[in-house]
Amino acid sequence: MTGSVFRAQGAQKIFGRFAARRVIGPLELDVHGGEIVGVVGPNGAGKSTLLRLLAGELVPDRGSVQVLGRPAATRESRSIVGYAGDPPSVPDGFHALAWLRYLAAHRAERRAVASLVRWGLEITAVGDDASRRVATLSRGSAQRVALGGAAVAGTGALVLDEVLSGLDPLVLRALHGRLAALGTRGRAVVIASHDLAALERVVTRVVVMDEGRILADQPIARVLARRVAEVAVAPGSGEGVERIRRHFPRAERTPGGLRVPLTRGTSMEEVLAVCRAERLAVAGSRVRHGAIEDLLIAATRGGRADA
Repeated sequence: MTGSVFRAQGAQKIFGRFAARRVIGPLELDVHGGEIVGVVGPNGAGKSTLLRLLAGELVPDRGSVQVLGRPAATRESRSIVGYAGDPPSVPDGFHALAWLRYLAAHRAERRAVASLVRWGLEITAVGDDASRRVATLSRGSAQRVALGGAAVAGTGALVLDEVLSGLDPLVLRALHGRLAALGTRGRAVVIASHDLAALERVVTRVVVMDEGRILADQPIARVLARRVAEVAVAPGSGEGVERIRRHFPRAERTPGGLRVPLTRGTSMEEVLAVCRAERLAVAGSRVRHGAIEDLLIAATRGGRADA
């Protein structure tokens, strides 16, 4: 892992005035070269604001945001960060290929433009859509063009807001490999997405936000290494589920039963033994490895996301 690419220190952004104002932050975040960081959280959590601060699209009202040691909201910093926002911001009148050529011409010497455009097409995987005007593309294809534009513009880092949504599985698989390749080249990538399953295949680290604050920040390997006992119960077993939760305070109710984190020596066998002792009618059970969803739920409900 190389040195710090993005660094937010006490960064705040304030929207509105007086009682109606909304504050994002203070935020503390450090992203190194080679990291692919996924930012997750409910709608209105502040994810897009954080990404716009990192990309230099917004200026913090307090604190600082830096790119490679320089303020993010400067022309020099923005020239090394490729940003794709939500919704995709690509001029409708451009053909996809022409847009990538335009961006490449402003980022590289003439002799390097062609190779930069090829790279943008490769990571975008737009195929035949490259010759179509952006206005005629589906949202998913437009997102891919925006992603390609960010890849062309981002010589040092990428900031991607919801570009994974709506991508088909084959494109997503290819994108995973290409983003991983960026990491090996020392680039930093920050992605916000509601598609948690897609993020799990791409990121090296997960940041959870809610109400303008960062609630959890963990390596994806640690998140996925957790195990969870999922127990399905017979209809009408609500009182029994509540009794089980008294034995396992971190257990959560689900539509069909309950979910118990298997931490600190707790085993599936112990969970099922307690269910039998409480005469809970178990219809089925399984052990599932952790997911970003578990971290998101624990953090936003005030649970101990680091346990």
